[in-house]
Amino acid sequence: MSARRQSRLIAAQALYAYDMGNRQANIVDNLLAQSKIAQKYKDFATRLFETTRDNLIAIDETLAANISKDWSLERLGRAELAILRLACCEIAYLGEDAPVAISEALELAKQLADDNAPPFINGILEAVRKQRSGA
Repeated sequence: MSARRQSRLIAAQALYAYDMGNRQANIVDNLLAQSKIAQKYKDFATRLFETTRDNLIAIDETLAANISKDWSLERLGRAELAILRLACCEIAYLGEDAPVAISEALELAKQLADDNAPPFINGILEAVRKQRSGA
């Protein structure tokens, strides 16, 4: 696994824990302490988590606007929601190329969620990408 993907995995784990009620200030640091990745990737994981957390309301509004009418964010699994939030953050706030962010989200979904998650996540993130690009 690449160091950047590992950074995303750590950020997803931290966001999942945050969503489940763990509001410790050092949540990312605790996960990163177990990692052997270089400091710049640790910094990326921290920035990704903190930017997602700090923009959670806007990110959730974007996701809710692009989810199927038969679904809501509350119905999503917490792992899937964490992955969607991180990818949306990368696209909207960190300037990541949308196809890269989507591809990385799908790889995380293969690791953290069930077999139905990747196509579902792909559909939502493609809708977000199209909305942002005006397509």
